[in-house]
Amino acid sequence: MNRHVWQVGMGLLVMIGAVMAAMALIPTGRSFRGTAYEPPVPASEFALAREDGSTFELHAQRGKVVLLFFGYTSCPDVCPVTLSELRKVNEELGLPAGQLQVVFVTVDPGRDTPDRIQKYVAMFNPTFIGLSGSLEDLQLIWSDYGVYREVEQLPNSATGYLVNHTARIYVIDQDGYLRLSYNFDTPTDDIVHDLKLLFR
Repeated sequence: MNRHVWQVGMGLLVMIGAVMAAMALIPTGRSFRGTAYEPPVPASEFALAREDGSTFELHAQRGKVVLLFFGYTSCPDVCPVTLSELRKVNEELGLPAGQLQVVFVTVDPGRDTPDRIQKYVAMFNPTFIGLSGSLEDLQLIWSDYGVYREVEQLPNSATGYLVNHTARIYVIDQDGYLRLSYNFDTPTDDIVHDLKLLFR
């Protein structure tokens, strides 16, 4: 065999091997333990008032990974459990400030003022952001994220009503793309595993 041809052939094999090795390091949908959006889709933009009078805008979170959850402060079970899990995720990752942001959007604007919801989430972690708004504004956001929400009246209860709602955590990456979502009660280890892939 011509020596030049042999050298070219070996060079190509080395290049192919390097490309394959590099591709193995790139996270794919099969690498994630949560539900992956393949391909990733731009997260729907929204803006809501914060308790200090400023406006939260989703696009302003670019550069961070956002964990978005929809719930309410009077929730008896799902919401406090989820926020406790997100606190644990935040602690286990141990990231520098400003890299991960938990955002909790209400499904109960009748009771959850911006001040009330922020105080609620701050009990789990002072960096968490709680948001509320008008029913009209929130309905658009719920629709964009496929959030089911229904009020269940409880005439014989002091709470008056419950709000049945979608209980999923949505993961928005540093470039503003919806990448993953998780069912209620997904193991914390699975979420931490996936976020480490996004932070590579």
